[in-house]
Amino acid sequence: MNADALDARIDDLAQEAIAFRQDLHRHPELSRKEHATTERLEVALKPLGHLVRVRRGPHGLGLIVDAGPEAARRVCLRADIDALAVTEQSGVPFASEIPGVMHACGHDVHTATVLLTLRALVTTRPDIPLRFLFQPAEEATPGGALDLIAAGAVEGVTHILSLHCDPTRAVGHVGLQAGPLTAAADVFEVTLRGKGGHGARPHETQDLVLVGCEAVQALYHGLDRGIDARKPLSVSVGVFRAGQTSANVIPAEVYFSGTVRTTDRGVRDAVPAIFERVLRGVCDIWQVAHTLTITRGAPAVDNDPTVVEALREACLAVVGPRNIEPTGLPSMGGEDFAWYLDHVPGALLRVGTGVGAPLHSAHFCADDRAVPTAARILARAALRLSAGETASP
Repeated sequence: MNADALDARIDDLAQEAIAFRQDLHRHPELSRKEHATTERLEVALKPLGHLVRVRRGPHGLGLIVDAGPEAARRVCLRADIDALAVTEQSGVPFASEIPGVMHACGHDVHTATVLLTLRALVTTRPDIPLRFLFQPAEEATPGGALDLIAAGAVEGVTHILSLHCDPTRAVGHVGLQAGPLTAAADVFEVTLRGKGGHGARPHETQDLVLVGCEAVQALYHGLDRGIDARKPLSVSVGVFRAGQTSANVIPAEVYFSGTVRTTDRGVRDAVPAIFERVLRGVCDIWQVAHTLTITRGAPAVDNDPTVVEALREACLAVVGPRNIEPTGLPSMGGEDFAWYLDHVPGALLRVGTGVGAPLHSAHFCADDRAVPTAARILARAALRLSAGETASP
C-alpha cells in the first residue's frame, strides 16, 4: 500500500471535497427526498469515467458505485446523505438555505468524506475492487439501508465501513472499539379516541387531553417497573397532538409518538406487551379507545473485531495512538448502518468534528478539517481489508 501517493492524492482533492460538503450543507434534503443530492453526486463522479460504475438506488435516490474488477468480491464504504427537519442556527457562512431543513447530524461530512475517499482510491489504486454506497433516508424508520440492501448493495461485499461525526471529540481524534456501539431504535405511535365537547362542560366529555397525559406518564412508569433496571432502556415522547385551534373545545382524539431504544434484545421484545397492557389499563379506567403501533427500526450496531482492527491500524498511521479513544458505553442513538451488519461484517468509526453543540442541534457545526482526516483513515482501512492485511484482534 503506497500511503504517500494516497495521502498526496487526498491532499490534492481535499479543498474540492470541502467545497462539496459546504454546498451540500447549503442544500439539505429530508429523507426519501434526496433527488438533488443524488444528482450532485452523479455530477461529481462523471470525471472518473470508466473507473466507476454508477447506478441509482430504488426510487432514483442514492447511489451504488463500484470500482475495480467487476467479478471480484469487494470492500464497501457507506455514507448517508439525508438531513433533518431542523432550522439551522449555527451561524456558519454556508448555513442551510432550505427553511426548516439542516444537516444537523453531519451527513454532509459523511458524504464528502466517502466521496473524497472514493476519488483518491480509484485514481491511485484502480486495481482494487471496491463499492461505495451513498444511502438515502438514514433518519427514517425503517431506514434507507433496507432499500439499498434490497437493490443488491451487499452482494459480493466482504466487509463494510462507515463513519459518524462526533462533536464530543476534537478534530484529529477518533472513537473506536469492537462490540456494541449503538442501540436498537423503534418508533411507537398511540391514538386515543373518545367523546369530546365544550371546554365549559368537561364532565360531559372523556377529556382525552387528560387521558393522553396520564397515558404518557403511565408508559414511562410501566417500563420503569416492568424492565430490569440493570438493562439499558430509553423511552421518549417527541410528538403530542390534541385539538385544533379552539381553546374552548376538548378534542375527541389525541395522538402521541416517540422512540424506544435499547441494546438488549430481550428488553426490545418485551416492550410491546408492556405498552399494550399499560395503555389498556389507562383507557379502561376512562372508557376510551386506543390503538398502538410499534415500528421496528434499525437493530444495534455491533462492530466486528476484524474490521475494527483494520480501522485501528489505519488510525494509528493517520492520527497516532494518543488520539484513538474507546467509545465507551453504547450510545442510545440509533444508526441504520446496523442493517448492513446483518449481512456482512463491518464497523462504524466515530470521527471527531470539534467539540461543540450536540448532534441534531440547530447549532451543530462540524469542522471541515475532519473530512480529509477521515478519508485517510477509511482509505487505508479499505486497502488493508482488501489485501487481507488485518492482524488477529
